Amino acid sequence: MLFTDRAFLFVLLPFVLLLFHGAAAVGWRALLIPVLLIASIIFYAQGDLYHLPILACSILANYAAGHQLSKMQIGSRHRKAVLISAVLFNLALLSIFKYTHFVLQNMYSLLGLDWRAPSLALPIGISFYTFTQLAFLIDVYRGQMQRSTLVTYGLFATYFPHLVAGPIIHWREVIPQFERMSKRGAETARWIVSQSCLQQGILLFALGLMKKLLLADQLSPIVDSGWRSVDTVGFLDAWLISIGYTFQLYFDFSGYADMAIGISLLFGVQLPLNFDAPYGASSIQDFWHRWHITLSLWLRNYLYIPLGGNRSGVMHTYFNLFATFLLGGLWHGAAWTFVIWGALHGLACCIHKAWQATGCELSYLAGVLTTFLFVNFAWVFFRAPDLRSAGAMLKAMASPSTGVNERILVICPLLIVSAILIWCCPTSTAISLTKARNKTAYAGAAFGFALLLAFVATNTSIPSPFIYYNF
Repeated sequence: MLFTDRAFLFVLLPFVLLLFHGAAAVGWRALLIPVLLIASIIFYAQGDLYHLPILACSILANYAAGHQLSKMQIGSRHRKAVLISAVLFNLALLSIFKYTHFVLQNMYSLLGLDWRAPSLALPIGISFYTFTQLAFLIDVYRGQMQRSTLVTYGLFATYFPHLVAGPIIHWREVIPQFERMSKRGAETARWIVSQSCLQQGILLFALGLMKKLLLADQLSPIVDSGWRSVDTVGFLDAWLISIGYTFQLYFDFSGYADMAIGISLLFGVQLPLNFDAPYGASSIQDFWHRWHITLSLWLRNYLYIPLGGNRSGVMHTYFNLFATFLLGGLWHGAAWTFVIWGALHGLACCIHKAWQATGCELSYLAGVLTTFLFVNFAWVFFRAPDLRSAGAMLKAMASPSTGVNERILVICPLLIVSAILIWCCPTSTAISLTKARNKTAYAGAAFGFALLLAFVATNTSIPSPFIYYNF
């Protein structure tokens, strides 16, 4: 199910909000977590019923492992064995569905065999709920986790606003918020979803919906058309297509994140920020502090630091940095294009670190331009269906010519509007946090317009899935 589906916008979301706030209003707090858990299961089942047992198996196995780890003495060999077994289970589950075809196809190619590798349908959100639960297990092993019920843990793992495309949530941030919902007593008697929380949630949801429908979905068909004719595009066409995808991906993914955070706020649950004006970054390191922030933090805390971080000398630091981004690229997809994309960002971060060591600095504008051009270049591999297509696009971008495809030129007004919004306007988060007397009316108007837009859009075309649903 998509956030832009009429079934979600006009049926599921209003019904769940009514049940949740109705139960809270009459003091039936014990129903709040079950209401959200059932809604999350329905949300997932509507989009991927076939793989719902996979999700359930993952939750039960990880909860059982976490429960066992929490009862065992820290330092015990058996405790370490439980952790390793649980981690291998998660990685095996992810690898079977995501990497089987990639590994076998490359193996057949090396052996010169003309066989087709089996291709398994990828369960929606498996990368996100696997990473979320891996962090939970590792933290329990480190002795950082307080016990929670299976129902609360199940909601943590399936919480529908973030389930299929992030942000990657952390148990320490979210589980305590869930537990406060159902508690009674003096400390929690005044718990409500505040007016400011509702205002911010409505605004974020509306702005995210508009990002998706007015910008990402309008750029998508032109960009896709350009990639379908990648062998014939000219110099200007190639740059317009590549920049078009750079903007499309940002508005699509940040729009989803805005909607996810906004929906969650309607239930009084704060999800972590996932974007902070990434194309305004003045270095590649700064970019990864602003783009897909929750993934960057996950990779740092559960991969880069355990590998040794920057504690074992310069060359080892560079290796850890490069390996982290290489594996981060592979996490996005089982294809050489994603491996190269990750390697490019790993190499860029190593170069940036070496540049910093010299004490040299670029001006802010030069840094922003350099970073954006590199990110735009790397997105070519991220978008390309294969290495040959990526090479054709990059060759066109590096070969000035006079040939222009008029079908591609129609993207120019969208690119101008996108550039103004990205570099000259406040972020959607900043807008939602702005204090104003008429904020309620403003939020209502934005929400009404967004719903009307969604209703019209879904009556005239099939809603396009969010790009990160594929990961």
